[in-house]
Amino acid sequence: MPISDQLDTQYPQSAYEKLARSARRSPGFILLTIMELDLSAGLARRSYSSDQDTYPTTGTKPIIINQWFQDVIEAQKPFVANHPDQMGDQFPDLDVIQRIGCGSIVNVPIVKNGKTIAVINILHKEGYFTPSRYAAACALASLL
Repeated sequence: MPISDQLDTQYPQSAYEKLARSARRSPGFILLTIMELDLSAGLARRSYSSDQDTYPTTGTKPIIINQWFQDVIEAQKPFVANHPDQMGDQFPDLDVIQRIGCGSIVNVPIVKNGKTIAVINILHKEGYFTPSRYAAACALASLL
């Protein structure tokens, strides 16, 4: 089921834009994306991107069953990495991430009815996510 059918709004793009405006204020970002999960197809589909040239909303990524998946998708715990070395095998596009000036990330699961339906990805420069910025990033899920 598309994320737009699971959100508490008829206008998901408006909700994404509102989330992006809030995220720009706090915690701040270089790149913000929302990846919708299609577990049956084994794909994550980008439903929002603050950088359409580098990460268009037409993009997909294969879902990799690894520790990140177990923690973020299954256990519904946010993930933070403040250095590229901490990003592990979940980010095959690490070279692109670094090329646009990002070296840290927070992945926040969007949970509806007990199920992870999407992930908010907030990226910034290396070392950016202090405890208060991490908390602000995690709070973004409540906007959807």
